[in-house]
Amino acid sequence: MRELTVEFKKIVGEGKALGRSDGKVVFCYGVLPNETARVRTTVEKRNFMEAELIEVLTPSPRRVAPAEDHYLSCSPWQVMDYEFQCETKKGLIEDLLYQTTKETIRLDKFYTASKAFGYRTKIEYSFTGPAGHLSFAFHKRGNFREMYLLPGGCALISPEANAAALEILAMINSLNLSTSDVKTLIIREAKKPGSRVAVLYLKRQDIVLPDMKSPRLNGFVAAYSNPLSPMSQVDAILSAWGDDFVTEELLGGKFSYGFDCFFQNNMELFEEALKEIRGAAFKCGKLVDLYSGVGVIGLTLRDLADKVYAVESSANSAKYAALNASANGAANFEMVCSLSEKTADDLFDGTDILVLDPPRAGLHNKVIKRIMEILPKRIIYLSCNPITQGRDAAFFLEKYKIIRSAGFDFYPNTPHAETLLVFEKE
Repeated sequence: MRELTVEFKKIVGEGKALGRSDGKVVFCYGVLPNETARVRTTVEKRNFMEAELIEVLTPSPRRVAPAEDHYLSCSPWQVMDYEFQCETKKGLIEDLLYQTTKETIRLDKFYTASKAFGYRTKIEYSFTGPAGHLSFAFHKRGNFREMYLLPGGCALISPEANAAALEILAMINSLNLSTSDVKTLIIREAKKPGSRVAVLYLKRQDIVLPDMKSPRLNGFVAAYSNPLSPMSQVDAILSAWGDDFVTEELLGGKFSYGFDCFFQNNMELFEEALKEIRGAAFKCGKLVDLYSGVGVIGLTLRDLADKVYAVESSANSAKYAALNASANGAANFEMVCSLSEKTADDLFDGTDILVLDPPRAGLHNKVIKRIMEILPKRIIYLSCNPITQGRDAAFFLEKYKIIRSAGFDFYPNTPHAETLLVFEKE
């Protein structure tokens, strides 16, 4: 590790600033374009260096004071004024789509957020400190051994969610528990009409907890999670009260999801994305929704198709998708619990509209191959990663043209966004 003074020129794909020193590229979070900063190297390779910020020497006029001292861990763009965040994010998306497709794709619209904080529907807190005096913590970006203390939680989720989390922390400390006993705490929060569940992951199965009822919570789950695994996964339910799910209202529909199900993280902009998706759809016979989660997109489009098939690999998400279909009166909705790449070929036959909302890794090669065989009339592709979306789009563009594109700032103060591309068969 050594200290360097570097002039940074631009923000690149992962949201880091890029500069140069000693003929090498230097990447660092927390620095803006045209700023000179003192940094400390954390990784040195033959052609590049990773660094952490020590001090900004010449601040940009677009710099603002961060709301939190742990911002580099949770949302490293807190130091950028919001208009500049959106300008930068739109430009990065368009650059990454060009790099992967070799086509110039300009976003028709970029949706900004009205709230830069408190928007998240999920937060996961780790623990640090001595037994009986534990604190919430986030791992330091790029350094899993070091942690930031979070005395008040994190501003990316609501104050009510943080208050509930701090109540649970007080209970944990009253029992003199240590980091050998507790793994993580996850809060899931629905915004409309408002509900919250907490899941405490424990490393031991013999821990007895007191009654954890709170007016801020609709339910609480204590789960055993194998301490040898870094993941917060449920190996056994130790105790629970109330609901183990929350219910969100979106565009007039009600959608429930379990505490361990995937769900989008910004309801205001998810509704805008759903409106864009509806605008890109048309009356059709068969609509297939791959990577469907708890069924929100397919159910939102159910009135436009004679039959909707939703495909989801998570058994619990598939269960909630079926429940949501029933709750919303969707008699033409069929749930298939399967990996998209292992779904029976005949499910795809005769597809008019194909909806895609994959994880960051994008589409499996087998899925792309099947799509290019059946050639649905329209493909509606929502993605949280423009790199893999662009990689997949390069295949579609052999037979399709893009008729609509939009970006959504689902994750203010971070480098991440959602991107919608709509493809029509030529």
